[in-house]
Amino acid sequence: MRVQSDSTWPEGASALWQRRGPRLYLFALFLLALVACFLPLADHLGYELSELVALAAGLFGAAPGVAAARMERELAAPSPARAARRALCFGLCALAVPVLVILLNGLRRPACEPLGGLALYAALALPSGALSAAVGVACGFLWPRREGLAVAAIFVAALAVSLWPVLRGPQVFVFDHLGGMYPGPLYDEAIRPSSALWIFRGATLLYAGAAIGVALVANGQRRSAVPLLLCAVGALWLSLQAQALHWKASASLLDAELGGRLETGHLVLHFPREKAPAEQALLGRDAEASYLAARDFLGEGGEGGKVDVYFYRSADEKRRLLGAAETSFTKPWLRQIHTNDAPAPHPILRHELVHALAADIARGPWGVPGSLRGLVPDMALIEGLAVAGDWPAGEFTVHEEARALRDLHLMPQVQRLFQPGLFYAESGARAYTTAGSFVRWLWETRGPAFVRQAYRSDSLGDLGALAEEHGRFLDSLHEPERAVALASQRYSAPAIVRKRCAHEVAGLQREALAAVQRGEVLAAAGLWSRCAEMEPDDPALLLQLARAQIAAGESARAQQTEAKALSHPKISAPLRAQVLVQAGDAAWKASDVPQAIARYEEAARLPQTEAAERSLTVRLRAVRDRVTWPALRSLFAEGNTGPEVVLALRELDAARPRDGLAAYLIAKQMQNRGAWQECLRFAESALSRELPDARFIEEALRMKGIAAWHLGNDAMAREAFLALGKDAPPGRAIEARRWLELLR
Repeated sequence: MRVQSDSTWPEGASALWQRRGPRLYLFALFLLALVACFLPLADHLGYELSELVALAAGLFGAAPGVAAARMERELAAPSPARAARRALCFGLCALAVPVLVILLNGLRRPACEPLGGLALYAALALPSGALSAAVGVACGFLWPRREGLAVAAIFVAALAVSLWPVLRGPQVFVFDHLGGMYPGPLYDEAIRPSSALWIFRGATLLYAGAAIGVALVANGQRRSAVPLLLCAVGALWLSLQAQALHWKASASLLDAELGGRLETGHLVLHFPREKAPAEQALLGRDAEASYLAARDFLGEGGEGGKVDVYFYRSADEKRRLLGAAETSFTKPWLRQIHTNDAPAPHPILRHELVHALAADIARGPWGVPGSLRGLVPDMALIEGLAVAGDWPAGEFTVHEEARALRDLHLMPQVQRLFQPGLFYAESGARAYTTAGSFVRWLWETRGPAFVRQAYRSDSLGDLGALAEEHGRFLDSLHEPERAVALASQRYSAPAIVRKRCAHEVAGLQREALAAVQRGEVLAAAGLWSRCAEMEPDDPALLLQLARAQIAAGESARAQQTEAKALSHPKISAPLRAQVLVQAGDAAWKASDVPQAIARYEEAARLPQTEAAERSLTVRLRAVRDRVTWPALRSLFAEGNTGPEVVLALRELDAARPRDGLAAYLIAKQMQNRGAWQECLRFAESALSRELPDARFIEEALRMKGIAAWHLGNDAMAREAFLALGKDAPPGRAIEARRWLELLR
């Protein structure tokens, strides 16, 4: 029986509400939002909620369109345009339900940044809902009895098209017209709508218009469909420009953007074209040494051919081109590594090379261990192997750091860490350190063959027994007390899933740092203040806020912020020392010498990193010696590193021929500038004179060795690192050994 048409929106919506499909869709959105209220990161209006709703809208949002098409087919004169209006209105209004639910959830948990969240919601959920509703209308007129099957097929096909470049190309972001957008790895916390996303969503709306035009053609209304079919032309043209618009990436695009290329015995290095020839040569040498070290650790690997390594100018460039701004990553099945550029020796490269070479060991198409032939990757084993193979140098070894975590009761349970999906439930630093220590211990006690077999089969045997034995090994270590104190700061950050406003705070931090670079210190102070309000459990944000307030000349507010930080229940001893040093700097800058000395001496009683300790030693000497103020107060209290400070340091150096401290500080400034000849000269001068203590001698040796390496003087560099490694603690011995391996 045919029914009469109801032309107005409220009556049309009421009619759609009578249909089961739209009611189920509305209930699904409500249920999704209700569940999201109790999910980490998705419990407020931000990226996770927006993406979840976009996926739901893309998959099920065709229900109003299908129902509206069925209603029209029951009429004597069906109108696809009317069906589209009803479906779009119903679908877009339905998307208000999750927003209302999640805003009500704000009564239970503090809201983060509603306006920023609304922008992401508009960019992700609304276009997906609009396109899905339009597709539902088109399928309802094209395949009247198989609309649901057709809609599902279109969703799967669109998803396959979106995921294919991720599987076969360098990118890690995903742009999907129905499914929304995935920005890249979880550890990149700052997510903001980009120009690429807005243009992509414009194309999504053009495709929605084209789908309605197809429905008009299917109903015989070809003339009315012409304007809408033109939307298809625009959408297809934009899709053909996907690489230029940064929706997709390819190796050829990256080569065109970077411009530099160097092929070594085992690697193909891609880097910024402006990199100097000398730095290119050092990068190639460093990369080859890291490759050989990774292969030696694994005992095999490298049979799959050369590895492509891409070095990006900045995190922003990497984000724009393929995602993962701050996070380095490897695609083992493609033998590709992507990381941000840094002076050689590169701090991350050996870690990533272990990932790439281990692909020759693992089974499955992805070159990683895990369930379903690596489709569900075992991230603890994957990252643990990379940390174990890299075994980074530092003040303490990874084993010592893991023992410190154990003492602080922050070390994740090994059995839990190796369960599917739970690696990312822990803080990244804690998870990497624990997994790395565990796999390295297996390599040291069971041998490389055992580790290779575990990686190949994704089986460690009796994990519980191994974890207990690893725990007893850590208990047997006698790590310095400083390691525990410093770990309390380094590993204090919770996992991203346990932060209240992770994306919002990370985005504001980026804006604050950019404001500082532009000289907008007042704006930066306001941004840091908002960060501290959103994450009151993080005292490190108060330190940044006080720093910005000092730069803005708000000394009274800075003192209040410092007092708040010092009384914070979660402040660690190293962070307390940083706050005290900053307060001492402000007092020294104001010529309040007694207050500066009091703050510095209080900080000196607390554990800090070696670099911070050296800096504080200089402050305590200089604040009492007014003759040094033109150079040292400008450098330390005011943060001035300009040429006038270097000139003042040179004058101080000349005036005190027996004291090597000024020469040491000049060498450090030259190192920061990459002026290696001057760095070497002043480092040698500092070593030939008196320095405050052994820590300064070690750093001067390090500067001498690095400068000599950059200048091609391997013999002098080897001499410096041999001296640095003599009687060194385990962490520093690793550093010296790695340099000597590189100099072979």
